[in-house]
Amino acid sequence: MGARPRRTVLGGTFDHLHAGHWALLRAAMRGGGEVAIGLTTDRYVSTHRKPARGGIEPYERRRHALARWLRREFPRRRWRIVPLDNGFGRSVEPGFDRLVVSVETVEGGTRVNAERRRRKLPALEVETVPLVLADDLLPVSSRRIRLGIIDRRGHRRAPIRIALAVDPPTDASAWRDALRRIFPKARFESRLPRKILHERPAEFGIIVRAPTPRTAGSLRVVTPTRTFVPRRLPSGARPSEAVAGMWRRT
Repeated sequence: MGARPRRTVLGGTFDHLHAGHWALLRAAMRGGGEVAIGLTTDRYVSTHRKPARGGIEPYERRRHALARWLRREFPRRRWRIVPLDNGFGRSVEPGFDRLVVSVETVEGGTRVNAERRRRKLPALEVETVPLVLADDLLPVSSRRIRLGIIDRRGHRRAPIRIALAVDPPTDASAWRDALRRIFPKARFESRLPRKILHERPAEFGIIVRAPTPRTAGSLRVVTPTRTFVPRRLPSGARPSEAVAGMWRRT
């Protein structure tokens, strides 16, 4: 007899179902067996603090959107959506093998296995799914969708504020032209005191620190959460090629 298909469990609010949720659900479906999806109830949401909680869709709307996506993407797979009104749901019940979490909910997976040990149940295999980045290099999140910053696929809706710290300053126009191909509605600021960039970086969606694009050097792109340093730019490289290439690799 072959090995029993692994049964998988995961949970969340799945508000404004988006690309990050899709990645979690696709990972869950790789287990081969039935997938149980805990969906937080309206009561649970109302009693747990969430950033920009206003605008979270009601339970029935979230359940309908989730079921519709699953039927479309995995028409032959077995899955079940169950109400989640506590921190564990079905993850601490017998019969499950895998737990799928995001980078942001890894600690929740640790708590689940601690509770399972307390109940004398075997620990679950925990699969951690990386965050999906929007095209501004920040994570796709329901909060940012509710605020109108991005759409469900991670495309930017609101203009992004980009600081250009380039040397010499006269080359800012070249970088502005390159970045405008990616962010057509971006707001660029190039003559800023270094003190502002050092002390208040979170005010900018992206900070570009770069040498002249016409000479060899390193391009560094900084967001409030991450720094990206692509390969060294060859002499004479066009900034549009360098910047677009970095975005494709992230």
